[in-house]
Amino acid sequence: MRKYGIWLVLFVCVAFLVGYSVTTVLGKEEVKIDRKEVFTTIQKGYETQFLIRGKHLPMNKMIETLSPYFTENFLQVFTDENSRSDKQSGEYLLPAKEAPFSFHSETKMAYDEEHKILYVYERAKSGQYQIVTLQRDQGKWKLAGYHESQELLTEIKRLQQL
Repeated sequence: MRKYGIWLVLFVCVAFLVGYSVTTVLGKEEVKIDRKEVFTTIQKGYETQFLIRGKHLPMNKMIETLSPYFTENFLQVFTDENSRSDKQSGEYLLPAKEAPFSFHSETKMAYDEEHKILYVYERAKSGQYQIVTLQRDQGKWKLAGYHESQELLTEIKRLQQL
């Protein structure tokens, strides 16, 4: 009887450990980051927004054109900027047709699992960091923001230390 008790306890412990491991693995969503896909999204997003700058398109046409590349929040900011006639269209969001990256080893990426944000950044020759943030939307990366900064953002520095 005692022999069966030991086996029973051992079996319960193994079952518990296996169950815990499966729960841990299933609880974490593995995010695959394909550099080529990310870089293509950035390039196409930049090119598309540049094509519609200053054209005063109807809002629905602007949204239709940019929605494959921009998150809803970033799209809202972009359309707000482009619907104002008192300044050059979109000048504060994405300042050029070309993405500000070489798309080589100088272009770095950092993923924030907690907030589900991908930072793509590179230090320009001017010394400023060019930073694009992306988020997954229905399985595709989309532009969520653009920053220029003399220093690397605190969020990126924190991710580099992990």
